[in-house]
Amino acid sequence: MSTAKALRRALARTADDLWALSLVCTEVGIETLDQDGVVDALDDGCLLLVLDGPDGATGIAQIDRAALAGVTEIQTIQTVTDMPVDQRPLTHTDAAMVAPLLDDALTRFAQNLQDDPLCPQIQGFRFGAMIEDRRGATLLLEASEYRAFHATLDLEGGTRTGVLSLLLPIRDLQDDTGDHPAKEDAPHSETLQEVPARLDCVLARVRLPLSKAEALRPGDLVPLSAQALDGVELVASGGMSVAGGRLGQMNGARAVRLAWPRRGLPTETALAAAAGSAALAAGDAATPDGMLDLSPEPAAPMGDFDFDMAEPAAAAVTLPDLPPMAPDDGAGDLPDLPPLEPMGDSLPDLPPLEPEPGDDPLAAFGGPGDAAPAFEFDAASADFDVET
Repeated sequence: MSTAKALRRALARTADDLWALSLVCTEVGIETLDQDGVVDALDDGCLLLVLDGPDGATGIAQIDRAALAGVTEIQTIQTVTDMPVDQRPLTHTDAAMVAPLLDDALTRFAQNLQDDPLCPQIQGFRFGAMIEDRRGATLLLEASEYRAFHATLDLEGGTRTGVLSLLLPIRDLQDDTGDHPAKEDAPHSETLQEVPARLDCVLARVRLPLSKAEALRPGDLVPLSAQALDGVELVASGGMSVAGGRLGQMNGARAVRLAWPRRGLPTETALAAAAGSAALAAGDAATPDGMLDLSPEPAAPMGDFDFDMAEPAAAAVTLPDLPPMAPDDGAGDLPDLPPLEPMGDSLPDLPPLEPEPGDDPLAAFGGPGDAAPAFEFDAASADFDVET
């Protein structure tokens, strides 16, 4: 029996035995995803559930609202309707409604693949609990790869159509046959495993004046941006950044899920990068007093620093001598300006502001019929600059 047929038959038999529900899997898609692919496949609008597996393995089930509505209706009003799907908040009651379908279908799924090599990867999973959102689901991802099964469900002859997804971890199962010889440990491996290795988890890096840093007391709050949750950095001794991660919680405790392991920078490189970042920060525009600079910086070497403010260090600064000024021999004086010439009486008289009754107000400026205007401008008394 193929894997797709095994899942189709398991879901159909389970729905019929539990509630006499007509359920047909019209399509089954199977793919392999890494952790980022699993996160992209999850949707906050769907119901997310934990699947508890053997040896602490954890899987995830996702059922969309259309399929959830059909499963809920068949258990409450004994029929499946085509009413619009309600976009209400999902609750733990919805998870309890789907639990019988998941438990029985997963058991039948493994039984249908009894002679298949894939059976040990599926066997033993069952409903665990409801997951509040996709961020909470990412904290449960421990395996490097997952096998995803996407089943399109047709309920009661097409009355409702939805999708159920099962994301199960691909586990490295131990071979208990004894055919392979036991692997010998390398020399001094046990001693090397006991060597202490310190890793510091850096949530965010902030920059603030020394006066504010000295004024910090236990209980003071340092505001951080929301982006700091996704920028957690794991730093080893010597200032080398070895991994990044996301901050969250798991079982009521703070937790960090590693996101991108990488090789750290050597100490010299980290120091150079930190110095470059400090130089860039000094050239930026000044921020308002009290604001914290949350821009990411390269990891700097970690250590203890003692500040002694009792005797400030004195620094001698030597400035270069300025060149002597040239003697004032009058060579650099500006030339005298030419004297102003009196303008005399070359300007014509202005016409009266208010003409007498019966007079033409423009007669003083000349008209079409006049041979010449009443007055003339002296060309030597006025300069005109025309710019084109």
